[in-house]
Amino acid sequence: MFSIGFACETDSEVIFNWFSKEKEEWERKGIYTGELYKHKERVLWEFDGTEDQWQESIIPYLASSLCDYMIEEKELYWVKEHIERTFFYREEAPAITEIAHSLLEGEREEVPETNLLQQRKHFVYHELTEEIKNNDVIQWDPMLTFRLGNYHHLLMKAASAAIDEYKWEQEYQTMIEACRHYLKYTASLCSVLHVLLKEKPVFLDKHLKPVDQWTRLHHLEPTLVFEKSLPFEYMAVSPAVSLAPKELHVYADGEEGTVQTFEMIFQEKLIIHPQSEWPLKNISDKNV
Repeated sequence: MFSIGFACETDSEVIFNWFSKEKEEWERKGIYTGELYKHKERVLWEFDGTEDQWQESIIPYLASSLCDYMIEEKELYWVKEHIERTFFYREEAPAITEIAHSLLEGEREEVPETNLLQQRKHFVYHELTEEIKNNDVIQWDPMLTFRLGNYHHLLMKAASAAIDEYKWEQEYQTMIEACRHYLKYTASLCSVLHVLLKEKPVFLDKHLKPVDQWTRLHHLEPTLVFEKSLPFEYMAVSPAVSLAPKELHVYADGEEGTVQTFEMIFQEKLIIHPQSEWPLKNISDKNV
């Protein structure tokens, strides 16, 4: 007989109900699973098949079921606890938890932690399998603390990465608003500006004459610099905003992040073209 002990009967009731639903599904598939019971704070599973059947059939299903329960029902709760109690972001916790959820679901590939977080299901399943194989009696809370301590450390990393993303998004939105305000209340330095998005962006004025680096640097508004980590010659957004054109033509292939930023800032002043429509075909990068 296999059993899991919990700190309170409420927790044992939750797992008992979870196992009961899973058990019904397994038996609909023709898998004999034994008998499931609950006694106070303990959930018990009685199986009278062979040891090989227990090891090869039932243990993988039990581990998979518990893994699904943790990830589907408890994971975001634990992440939110880390956000509130470890990092002290109580008011912002719901928004940050949503970001953490997107990280855990692999929806933000640009975040370095995403690949590591995607491996957590395999890790949790493996640890649960080993725990059930080696112990007929499991205590839930100690198992979470010791056997799955690295998993909770991983969830803390997810919380930390989500906080960084949240702070960046807040700063990003603040900068977007600052750029919009600048365009609204600053005299335009050029009526039309053309920007070719490439590794080193190329700028042309309304006469299709290059706006060189020195001109862009001279007019650069330091408070509007988006791309602080980039050398100046690689910047596209900040120099364009600083020139405050009445009409901006951006030439790009694909909906990259820079294009989306231009859309948010310039709105109706922006016209997007494919790179094939760039008016000068053989322009050199030198001094532009």
